[in-house]
Amino acid sequence: MSYDRANDLLALIAELGEDAEPKNGHAASAVQSFDSPHAVIDRAAKYIAKMPIAVDGSNGSKDCFKVACVCVKGFLLSADDALDAMREWNANCQPPWTEHELRHKLNDAAKASGPSGYLLKTQESNWHKVTVPDYVEPKLAAKAKRKPEPQVTRTTLREAAKNHLATIQAGEQQLIKTGIPELDYAIGGGMGFGEIVLIAARPSHGKSAIALQMLNHITSTGMPCVFCSEEMSAQSLGKRATQSISSIPQERWLAMNQVVGTQIDEYFKDRADCWIIEHNRTAEKVAEAICKHAKEDGVKVAVVDYVQLLSNSKGSRYETVTESSVVLKQAASESGVTLISLAQMSRSIEGRDKFVPKVSDLRESGQLEQDADVILFLVWPHRIDGTLPPEEYQIYVSKNRNREIVRHAVDLKFEPSRQRLVSREDRFASVAESFK
Repeated sequence: MSYDRANDLLALIAELGEDAEPKNGHAASAVQSFDSPHAVIDRAAKYIAKMPIAVDGSNGSKDCFKVACVCVKGFLLSADDALDAMREWNANCQPPWTEHELRHKLNDAAKASGPSGYLLKTQESNWHKVTVPDYVEPKLAAKAKRKPEPQVTRTTLREAAKNHLATIQAGEQQLIKTGIPELDYAIGGGMGFGEIVLIAARPSHGKSAIALQMLNHITSTGMPCVFCSEEMSAQSLGKRATQSISSIPQERWLAMNQVVGTQIDEYFKDRADCWIIEHNRTAEKVAEAICKHAKEDGVKVAVVDYVQLLSNSKGSRYETVTESSVVLKQAASESGVTLISLAQMSRSIEGRDKFVPKVSDLRESGQLEQDADVILFLVWPHRIDGTLPPEEYQIYVSKNRNREIVRHAVDLKFEPSRQRLVSREDRFASVAESFK
């Protein structure tokens, strides 16, 4: 601590008024204690000499951190001055700390939350009246904020098999239908609770549209949902929903505003809610939102659009996407929510003679493949080759961890104006009906 800094502290004490002055007639000696940085270092060394030494295996790390906090928080010493003050105390530790270790403790002490300067103006005769705050090391504070580890359980394989059978008998082995019958058949009946369903495609191949179509069906069964959007705004999603709901062409919405509004009200009146959550930015915030809505609103299905847009503190894109995938997997497991995670594919598929995707087409992390229970690839061939019919659309089932893949490829019809998939049979049936 410099001489000028000490004088600045005295000026601050004077400015704070009478309550900040040393009591019991010790004002003169208090001023004397600020005459030089060495006086403060000596006082700090004298104070910590009375503190417990750090003994390896007996909370030594915690004791050393407390001494460091007294120096940098209580006496406002710099790291170099604190090292001088701790020298004699450290010599008695078992074993003594290295200078590198002490500096690490002092840096942690400087980052710790809590009051400071409380020993700088306190006389030795009043030291016993001062309670040193119970500072927490930053790494321990961060750990305390994390969710508690799940309790370890133990069961036999026989018990697990019997429990599974009991859930089937009780009607609890329910699968969530996607609303696309051909797809439900292909993946063995639907999606399981707590599963990660990864839907990957090239840009503008209908990922968001298909996810919305699934949510529209799921909410019609009474299951609340959330749509965590990092790509599209709530207004854009509202437009997509209106396209799906109303048979009136978009260019006539203004003229037929009241009719479209009535159609929207009628469509949603008997459905569960679907919340749109924007600007989460990180996988951690998405996970928090999903778990919160699952607990408070009974949400059963969540969509994340899309996973590679999420960020975190990791360095490379590979590390970021890997961490995001792990965090989302944990959220689905803890909440029991079926998580539909949208993802981008690489453009390698566009250079193939046949537009059949591979798992290696997933961009930026193999963790996505590992964590997913179901992997679906969407291909709209017309977007790759404009000479192909615009209504042709394929969904490829690449992975289905918990059920059989009944069909690896599903051929459907896409209606761009309505932003929805329909089965070939339904499309043909509706055309035939119009000619009756």
